[in-house]
Amino acid sequence: MAIGESGQDRLILYMRDWCGYCSMVRHAARNLGLALEERNIWDNTQWQNDLIQARGRATVPVLLRQSANGKSEWMGESRDIIQYLAHYRETLES
Repeated sequence: MAIGESGQDRLILYMRDWCGYCSMVRHAARNLGLALEERNIWDNTQWQNDLIQARGRATVPVLLRQSANGKSEWMGESRDIIQYLAHYRETLES
């Protein structure tokens, strides 16, 4: 079982096909051993609508972190997401 599948936080990546930045985030998560729930906004209009409602636009990649206490944080920009995932991975190890 990869990290992220049974932890306190739920990590959801909003992405789409043919998105190089989305691929970079997915690759980084795999290398870090993190499991992300992937939501392809081209496959499901509700996911696209959720993204637009939360962020005001359908630009991807976007990471949604849902913590056990019910707090949700949305993060855009692939570099920021990758940096966050690396830090998140480090905190799980300590």
